[in-house]
Amino acid sequence: MQGSIRKRSTDSWQLRVSLGKDRATGKYRYVSRTVQGGKRDAQMALAQLVTEVGKGQHQHTERHTLEELLERWMKHLKAQGRAPGTLERYRSAINSTIVPALGHQNIDRLTGADIDAFYAALAEKGRKPTTIRKSHAILSASLRQAVRWGWLDQTPMVRATPPSSRVPEVKVPTVDEVRRLLEEARAINPDLASLLHVAATTGLRRGELGALRWEDIDFEASTLTVLRSASDTDGIVFIKDTKTHAARRLALDPVTKGVLEDQRRRVEDRATRSHVELDPHAYIWSQELDGSEPYRPNRMTSAFISLRGRIGLEHITLQSLRHFAATALAGKGVGIRTIAGRLGHVDPNLTLRTYAHFLDVADREAAVAMEGVAALLR
Repeated sequence: MQGSIRKRSTDSWQLRVSLGKDRATGKYRYVSRTVQGGKRDAQMALAQLVTEVGKGQHQHTERHTLEELLERWMKHLKAQGRAPGTLERYRSAINSTIVPALGHQNIDRLTGADIDAFYAALAEKGRKPTTIRKSHAILSASLRQAVRWGWLDQTPMVRATPPSSRVPEVKVPTVDEVRRLLEEARAINPDLASLLHVAATTGLRRGELGALRWEDIDFEASTLTVLRSASDTDGIVFIKDTKTHAARRLALDPVTKGVLEDQRRRVEDRATRSHVELDPHAYIWSQELDGSEPYRPNRMTSAFISLRGRIGLEHITLQSLRHFAATALAGKGVGIRTIAGRLGHVDPNLTLRTYAHFLDVADREAAVAMEGVAALLR
């Protein structure tokens, strides 16, 4: 069995070894590989590839398009138990962005240049950087899986240029804006007001708020434990692990503890007046009198959008309250690891990148505070 070497550039070589004739099509099949280095390196790599083919390590008998791979990969993720909401977001990106541009391509012919051209086309169309990064993540994961399945020898992503991972500067509402939101909510929907207050003081994610149960609150110890998250997909609410698949416990300030105590009394009074017994595992915010079902995340967002529109604060999102909690802590000089822990960030560097500007402000305030101490040392 022999192979061939073709020089592609100064230090790049394409190797090719025949897999023999395909019985189904009658055509010869080949396995190719690109290597870097000198000719001697290419010859050694070719010898290794010939050995691998001789051992039957490259006997995939059919070619697959990217669309076929993505379809199979999605089924694989579903079988692995990936959250329905995640699958829905992947499916949306695949159908609207990736497949129309690259779906027809055979994955063994897909190159880094093809992928970079795809990113460039998205940017020219005005697609947001987050959209391009999402496509990159899907392509990277699915093509790595193709290698594991033996559909590819090497993922073309190693030769693609990842899109910029620059974190956009977050927009944080002011204390006055959050106060106005809460005042309006208290006037029209006290349950929503208590939820938004907890969001602004704990930084919990939308799904985490929706999945909180009364059993997660220890009023005596003034703590809240985040154990799960709610996901709203196709009108069905799923309860799943947190985003990091880990529980976390947060200390509650006295005011937030009082807000939750008021919410508890409100829920109990409503159930009593309706002659309903609260579910043993009742959710804190629920549209059911017995608290047996979580507050649907999509309805939570809809209620918030309606609320902010009433007072002309359309620029504020529910996610903004999470940013408000983080930056309030940073402004008070709370350490980055503590902030990351309360937000549920596995990597404190993510917190640092996201809130770097506000941490700089806190650092300057710390220098001002140190001035008096420094003066005593002169």
